[in-house]
Amino acid sequence: STASKDKIGMTQAPAYSIRSLIHAYNRKVALDIPQFDIPHGRICAFTGPNGSGKTTLLSILALLLTPLSGSVRLDGVETVNKRNRLFRRKVTLVHQRPILFSTTVRKNIAYGLRALGLRSKEVADRVQAILEETRLSDVAGKHSRNLSGGEAQRVVLARAMVLETPIILLDEPTNSLDKASKPLFADLLHAANQKRNATIITATHDLNFVSLLTDWIIRLEGGKLIESSHY
Repeated sequence: STASKDKIGMTQAPAYSIRSLIHAYNRKVALDIPQFDIPHGRICAFTGPNGSGKTTLLSILALLLTPLSGSVRLDGVETVNKRNRLFRRKVTLVHQRPILFSTTVRKNIAYGLRALGLRSKEVADRVQAILEETRLSDVAGKHSRNLSGGEAQRVVLARAMVLETPIILLDEPTNSLDKASKPLFADLLHAANQKRNATIITATHDLNFVSLLTDWIIRLEGGKLIESSHY
């Protein structure tokens, strides 16, 4: 068909294209990645010991940290030393420690959508849908300071998922989650990947969660990519 020919003829740039990436703290090299691409629509996990560079790499991919040198292209466009809000609208980062606003669960989840200027009806509909998907409906009116650690982590994840950015980055996302919540969260990420081709990148020690999530595992040691496994 014409559509498939068109698709074959297109060469889409990777979600991320990294070249000659170096970053250091106090002259100690934290990252040294000569070349690495992450295609659109992939789910990948960075694993490795503490201090291996996982969080630094995620911060660079989230455009929160400028590397010492090298190139990081997002959708084929250079991001290093460029401040562009359009880049940031493509990427959501879920931090390791849940940070919530001092208000209700519902208002926490709605915050990013309101910041984008969406209409109240759309905000309400999307928030309600994600509350149900993350099984947070029962605590929607609860104040953030009264949540358990696991509930707070689920709210942070819901707040990220509701934005529906093309790229979702997650730093140790299961640290505060209870055992029962992990498969639920893996299912949510799979749904985002399958329904809207979201690119999902996580840095984690949790190999059980990795096994639920993806077959593409990249090991980092001493700031270098040691191996890439496709099981």
